[in-house]
Amino acid sequence: MILPLFIFTATIGAKLYDMWAAKRPPRDRSFTVAVFIIAPFLAGTFETWYAAPTDFRRVENTILIQAPASVVWQHITRVPAISTAELAPSLVDKLGFPRPVKATLTYEGVGGVRHATFERGVEFIETVDVWEPQRRLSFSIKPNTATIPPTTFDEHVTIGGRFFDVLHGTYELHAVSPTQTRLVLYSQQRLSTRLNFYAGLWTDYIMGDIQERILTVIRKRCETPAI
Repeated sequence: MILPLFIFTATIGAKLYDMWAAKRPPRDRSFTVAVFIIAPFLAGTFETWYAAPTDFRRVENTILIQAPASVVWQHITRVPAISTAELAPSLVDKLGFPRPVKATLTYEGVGGVRHATFERGVEFIETVDVWEPQRRLSFSIKPNTATIPPTTFDEHVTIGGRFFDVLHGTYELHAVSPTQTRLVLYSQQRLSTRLNFYAGLWTDYIMGDIQERILTVIRKRCETPAI
């Protein structure tokens, strides 16, 4: 994930060195090399003096489903086990993020708790705070840190860690016709890094990909006739 930024900054550094060294006699180039080697360590020291800013980001995905809102609602409140065949290949998988598995619900209504399970022991506890049947389902999200092994994520992408967290999720159902529903899924995340401008590109992409895959599973299930 850091590779594109590393290549860009390394190229800038190499260009600056070339411009600087070209104006110096050969005997001074060793000193120039030393300066360029030490500079990042000095910059890193100054960086620790400032707290990382916090950004709150929203990622939204939409899908059109050929099914009435009543059918779609049944498929979002609870999500039975998702097979590997239901999930299309994704770059997110290759980056090491667990795939969604299922979502359960303790009871219907505000205060109900959804347990959203992902591979490798990752689980999110989602407490329902808006329950409007066939219209809107919204919930606050907390990672179940007791079930998530410490080796599942790097510390920079650990959900609920000091750098990143997912705070809230919402499904909205919009009836386009008696047999068509537009389903919207959006989430809010907290990002606390000194490179929020760059890290945000990745978190938006990853969250968008995860949400899109979940919506695709829901659409296929809603549009598949019950046997």
